[in-house]
Amino acid sequence: MAIRDFSVMDKEKIGPALGKLPSGVYIVTSILDGEEIGMLASFVEQAGFDPPMVTVAVSNGRRIITAIEQSGLMGINVLGEEDARLMKPFTQRDNDSPFTGLELDENEHAIPQLSDALAFLACRITGKIEGGDHTIYAAEVIDGILNDPSCQPMVRIRKNGFQY
Repeated sequence: MAIRDFSVMDKEKIGPALGKLPSGVYIVTSILDGEEIGMLASFVEQAGFDPPMVTVAVSNGRRIITAIEQSGLMGINVLGEEDARLMKPFTQRDNDSPFTGLELDENEHAIPQLSDALAFLACRITGKIEGGDHTIYAAEVIDGILNDPSCQPMVRIRKNGFQY
């Protein structure tokens, strides 16, 4: 049996198919030396029931990696279909404080929690995997709240699975 060379792939063929994997839209948050840190994320998935677990993939080089690893905590703010305005400040890479103008709720974990998000999950990091250009965190959900049961989560389908 011949060994296949997986370093050579047809990205034009794979990209549109990979992009059809649906994902939600989230603001992942943490705290670094008392500063609120956040990023727009789509690679978030439930990964277990008992205890409740999630996985989150973060692009290497993002400042939030330092915050997550130092604090051992992260928040997942689930955006609803109507929450595009919450997402905008986190799309600007040079934005020093994307939280300016956004209302935050306090929680016992001191993780930034967007008041207007559809839902919030407080998570404790339990492990990580280096996954190419992303670091994949496994985290136990230790707290959470659904703010608007009548709202549906924002879902994103990408045109190409090799781009955000």
